[in-house]
Amino acid sequence: MAQLNMLFGRFREKPFKMVWRVQKAGRESFLAGTAHFFPYSFKKSLVQLLRDCRTALFEGPLDEGSMQQVVNAGLQKDSEECLLDELDENTILRITNALAPTGSDRRSLMALQFMASAPASFTRSLVSGMKPWMAFFTLYYRFLEKNGWKYSVDMEAYGLAREMGRNVVFLETIEEQIAVLESLSRDQIIDFLKRIHHWKSYTRDFVKWYVEADLDKISSNPYRFPTRNPWIIERRDTILYERMRQYLQEGDAVAFVGVPHVAGIMRMLSSDGYEIHRREDNIVGSPFF
Repeated sequence: MAQLNMLFGRFREKPFKMVWRVQKAGRESFLAGTAHFFPYSFKKSLVQLLRDCRTALFEGPLDEGSMQQVVNAGLQKDSEECLLDELDENTILRITNALAPTGSDRRSLMALQFMASAPASFTRSLVSGMKPWMAFFTLYYRFLEKNGWKYSVDMEAYGLAREMGRNVVFLETIEEQIAVLESLSRDQIIDFLKRIHHWKSYTRDFVKWYVEADLDKISSNPYRFPTRNPWIIERRDTILYERMRQYLQEGDAVAFVGVPHVAGIMRMLSSDGYEIHRREDNIVGSPFF
């Protein structure tokens, strides 16, 4: 069984191509685009990347306490308001079917019975007492989890950086990151939920584009994910870049930022005189890939 698990794990690992070497005045660092959720691991490539660096930069805190702060911020106590109130019954049913649990364990069977008898109530129970942005991410993450998206590039890199004793730096506070979540457009969230029938094609395409490090396809995709708001992306591009500059100037740093920020940050790096190249030597993976 252990050998089968190891073999399965190898098939769930991919080489990490979403990384660029940035050089200036003889100093070298790296820019890596991350995905908060993903169906594959990049452990081998990330270990190799982190071996070449002293400092690992991340968008914001990833420790358990900070994650709990995000959860607490997403709750709205003593409120009967529900994001699903703005959706028609057919859309709610589609979401329910997309999130339906699978498997033969007792919990899944009970959930299936509940879903079959009261589909709208089942979905509402998942997001009860949540603000719109937290309700959205809860539904979307459950969809991803059901489809095998059990990895996070950010968390995997963060865990490895700590294990390897790297200097870990966060570019934003958890309060700043919560403020970004609070600013997400309710209309964009509702629009994305209404297009539940596109979620499979969106996630399939995103995996393909991400694995191949196709920034053009990622930035120009037509799926209108709620966090891809130009105002949010462009404003944070500037904030993230300004805060990582000193570490890039010192060299031996790797900046892990969400992939939508990579193109904007690369433009700023280029304007500041950095040479930017794909780091082909970091493309490693399982022998079965």
